Parts: sequence; structure tokens; C-alpha cells
Amino acid sequence: MDIRLLSLAGGAFAIGTGSLIVTGILPHLASGLGVSVDTAGLLISIFALAYAVGSPILSTVLGDADRKRVLIGAMAVFGLANLGAAFATDFTVVVLARVVMAFAAGVFMPAANAVAVAISPPERRGRAIALVTGGMTVSLILGIPIGTAVVGFGGWHLAFLIVAGLSVLSLAGLFARLPAGLPHGTNTLRERLQVASRSDVLLALGTTMLWTTGAFVLYTYIAPFLTNHAGIAGPWLAATLVLSGIGSALGNQFGGMASDRFGPERTLSVVLTILTGALLAASLVAVTLPPAIAIYLLPLVIMVWSGAGWAGHPSQMSRLAAMAPDAIVVALSLNASALYFGIAAGAALGQQVMRHAGTWSLGFVGAACEIAALGLLFVAMRRKRRTPKPLEIDLVLPAPRPVR
Repeated sequence: MDIRLLSLAGGAFAIGTGSLIVTGILPHLASGLGVSVDTAGLLISIFALAYAVGSPILSTVLGDADRKRVLIGAMAVFGLANLGAAFATDFTVVVLARVVMAFAAGVFMPAANAVAVAISPPERRGRAIALVTGGMTVSLILGIPIGTAVVGFGGWHLAFLIVAGLSVLSLAGLFARLPAGLPHGTNTLRERLQVASRSDVLLALGTTMLWTTGAFVLYTYIAPFLTNHAGIAGPWLAATLVLSGIGSALGNQFGGMASDRFGPERTLSVVLTILTGALLAASLVAVTLPPAIAIYLLPLVIMVWSGAGWAGHPSQMSRLAAMAPDAIVVALSLNASALYFGIAAGAALGQQVMRHAGTWSLGFVGAACEIAALGLLFVAMRRKRRTPKPLEIDLVLPAPRPVR
């Protein structure tokens, strides 16, 4: 196994834990800062918007810098921002800390994925991306559940301190294992916009955004959803998040292998179909079964849903790398922006659904977004089939006549 990919995966683990830990501690965070649960959920939207806007701009500004320095610098800033959030006593300060975290994450993850693609042969790109993003899925198994569990002992501040500690460990790994002279891009913002204006890339980015929106309609408010409809809270909530994380890790790895073997489009269509069914099942269980029965079924549904949600990432990034082989860093950073715009939209949409309909309908609304994502994928696949392939013409030249 490539040790360079493992060091990148370690950074993704810290980023993933810090990015999504708010979902597990949302009730405690809201209570500690004196805001409502749905208002505290905006911390996820704010992070996502800052990432989506900041990632392409900062990646352009730092495009010509040494990749190792960029990755180490981004991780250092991420850790310091979490340290600042840990000692905050005001909601506004936590918001500002989350914005800084998002900027740092928006620099780290596209660079890490681009390096993974650049140092891997084409036939193993899906698995290389899956290994790096696997760091984020492991954070769902370990980082986020641990953060969720410790708030009962040390409060929500301790969760951010844990992320700061993980950032320090990640920095040590990057210093020790990541070599200098890594490939990097020098694309301008204009070149990024040119890549984004391609019709095939636009359809792919739209698919990413809609699919992530549907997933985060429910994931942002997973804690109140499970508590309201299955009585799952406290240590049981942390255990359920562990199951969710296991599903994510398995889905991510199987998704990478399936993408390499069966093709990214076919893999993604199956993944989105399963994701739609899982979201529908979550809300159906919530509205039809009592908590005494739902407590056994919902964790399994959440595990399948998490697996499907993460299985699509390697396929989507492989698709974009193939669409823009001359600007892979650009394509992946644009995909990251689309993903985080989707997270922001999902969190905001989930907030409105909770206010006007309650938690039971979150899965239904999420499933509708997944159906729309499937529609865009099918349009892209149809356009790809209709695009004529360039003709290959074999020129047969007459044999030279002997010179007399």
C-alpha cells in the first residue's frame, strides 16, 4: 500500500471529524450557546458555503505552491481554528471559527485528491481516491461517534479539542511521510471557469450537488430524527453513528472497486438508486412504526444509507478526472465546491422541513433530491452515448517503387 496515500488519508480523517462533528453534538451545542437546534444546524450550512466559495479561489491562489507545504499549512490552520472554537463562549465566534476551518479544508481535500490521482496509474485511480476519502469515512466510524460520546463528560468544547489533537497527529504524519516535489497545478481562475462551463462537467457537478443535498437533508438533523422516532440518544446515538460510519467506510471502498471494474456511470446509477430507497425507508419507518420497533430497524437503514451515500464519491471523482484530464485539480476542486454547496443546501432545506413539517419527512424530501440527481446522471449518460467517437482512419501508403 502506498504510504503517501495513507498520509493523505490521515489528514482526511482529521478534516472529516472536524467538518461533521457538529451533527452529533448539535443538541448540546445549541444548549451551551443559547440557540435553537435548527439555528445551531446552520453551522453546517455556513461551513459548507465557506468551503464551496473558498476552495476554488484559494486553490487557484495556492496553485503554484509546493503541494507538501500547502497540505501542511492547511492542516495547521484547521487545527488552530478548532482550538479557537473549543474556547469560544459565543455563537458568533464559533461561526467565524467554522469559516476558517472550511477555508483550510477547502484547500486540503482537493489538493489531497489531486495528488492521489496524479501519483496513481489510471486503472487504480478509483481505489486511490477511495483510500484518501476513506480517511473521512473512518472519521464517521471513530471520530464523530467519539466526539458525540464525550460531550456527556466534558461538554461540546471537548469535541473541538479532540479535533485539534487529531490535526496535530495528522501534521506529524504529513511531515514524516509526504515527499517533496509533488505534482501541482497552476490553473488560473479563468481556466477553472472554462472547465466549469463544459456541458458534461456542469451535468456532473449538478449531480454531485443534488445527491449531497438529499443526503444532508437528513444527516444534518440525524440526532433529533433518531431521538424523536426511535428513542435513540446518548450512548445509543454514538453507537448508531458508529454503524453509520462502518457503512460509509464499506461503501466507499466497494464504490472505488466497482468504479474501476464496472465503470463510474454504471456504479453511480446503482448507488443513487439504493440511496433513494434508503431515504424513503427511513421516513417510512418513522411514520409507520412505533419507537419500540423502529429502534431496531432505523440503525440498519442508516447504515445502508451511509454506505450508498459514500460509495458514489470515487465514481464521481473518476468521472471528472476523465472529463478534464488536462485540469484534474480544477475538476476535483469544482466537485468539492458542488459537494459543499449541496451540504449547505441540504442543511438549509432540512431546517425548513423541520420547522414546517417535523423530522419525520426529512427522508422523503431527501429521496426527492436523489431522484433529481439520478435524472441528471441519466441525461449525461445519454449525451455521452450520442456523442460520436472520432473516426480512426488507417492510411495505407503505396509501397515505394524501386529506383532504377
